[in-house]
Amino acid sequence: MTGFLNAENRHIKSILQYIANNGFEVDDRLPAERELATNLGISRNSLREAMKILETLGVVEIIHGSGTYLRKTNIEPGDDGSTWLVIHKDEIFQMLTIREALDLCAVELIPEKDYLSVRQQMKECISKVQKTAMSNEDMLQHDLAFHNIVRKMAGNDILLNICVSLTGNIYDERRVLFDNEKRIRKSIEEHNRIANAFGSLDVNEVKQAYIAHFASTRASIENAGTNTKEV
Repeated sequence: MTGFLNAENRHIKSILQYIANNGFEVDDRLPAERELATNLGISRNSLREAMKILETLGVVEIIHGSGTYLRKTNIEPGDDGSTWLVIHKDEIFQMLTIREALDLCAVELIPEKDYLSVRQQMKECISKVQKTAMSNEDMLQHDLAFHNIVRKMAGNDILLNICVSLTGNIYDERRVLFDNEKRIRKSIEEHNRIANAFGSLDVNEVKQAYIAHFASTRASIENAGTNTKEV
């Protein structure tokens, strides 16, 4: 994640906090650019870039010659998932980085003799969800159960508890992603690849499958910032 994204997200959050603190409502005209930049303590160029993103996400509308108008105030996962992902991207990526490191550590702790057992458990977990039309909640439960197979087989209760806690902290991120049917199908395909990698009895192949899965998740979140209609 680039420094540009970090800065933009900070400015976006500052604008949204300013809007909330000052009681602006939908269709209200926001202060002029110079005044708003001064109030927020950022440059006018930074304000413009952040406003362009908020306009793309439908939060504001910029009408040249008239001003900037607020079009949305409730930015929550259930309201507009793509917008929520963009605004919370930094925190989500930080959580995913830690979770990836812990899951790769769990893989390394599993003895090779247990790989085929892990594969079988994963295949059974995948089979259960493939037989039914999944709701968002069904996929959330499957994702947790699937990843907990490796964490439990690692035989380290502290690692397991930390991973479960981290998963809870990014619950909203998973809920938003699994609102998209394409992302659900892709996640199940990636889970299959991870299971098959355990069948190879090659720790490096397993780790690569995991890394690819997390990279795919990050890409889905990144895409939410450029295409608010598909995650």
